[in-house]
Amino acid sequence: MGPVAPLPDTTVIIYMGTFAPQCAEVIYRPLARIFEARGYPVVMKSLPRLGLGPLDEASDELALSTLSPDRRYILIGHSQGGLHAFHLARYYEHMILAVIGFGVPFHGTRLANFGTLLRMMPAVGTMAAHSRYLHELREDQTYQAENVYSMFSVLDELVVPWFASNVAGAHNIILAPRFLHPMLIRFGLRRSNGVELVDGWAEHIGVIWHPSLHHYIEYVLDQIEGRHSQAVA
Repeated sequence: MGPVAPLPDTTVIIYMGTFAPQCAEVIYRPLARIFEARGYPVVMKSLPRLGLGPLDEASDELALSTLSPDRRYILIGHSQGGLHAFHLARYYEHMILAVIGFGVPFHGTRLANFGTLLRMMPAVGTMAAHSRYLHELREDQTYQAENVYSMFSVLDELVVPWFASNVAGAHNIILAPRFLHPMLIRFGLRRSNGVELVDGWAEHIGVIWHPSLHHYIEYVLDQIEGRHSQAVA
């Protein structure tokens, strides 16, 4: 299916990751251009307090500053920004068309389980493996997982283990060197299980730039726009 006219009432919001001030939006500009080229307005937001405060409070602040009841949204989130995207979809499900995450520690990261200093930062402690907040976020079924796209790399050095970005029931797009694909398939990572293996190399930040994942976003937009065209026909 070729590109369809963009949804006229839809805005794309990109939530940046931890430690990314507003000036860091230049890093996310290639990602924004995908949507802008198709006619979507794009808003890029840094996380309150550089993403170091409590996650639920930060999500509430982002909702007040970015969401409007007369618009619909495609939410993009990198790293911790993806957790906020999932959180907002949970409470504003009627406004959110899709959630696309890049390297999101949906099951936490074991790096956050180490060090007293790290645990003194509320957001870092919340992103620890087996945290109650993340468990509740995963268990909540308010937002349909079929509208969630989690993109991540087996070479992610900050989300440990890398498969902590997997979202049950969602579209999981895994970036891995081709020679690893047979082994990953042997471990059960097959398309029939909601997994798409993509050839490539990238670390935690590099996933937001990878051409193969950008191509997949084009596919996702084709599907969203196609469904909208059928609904109004």
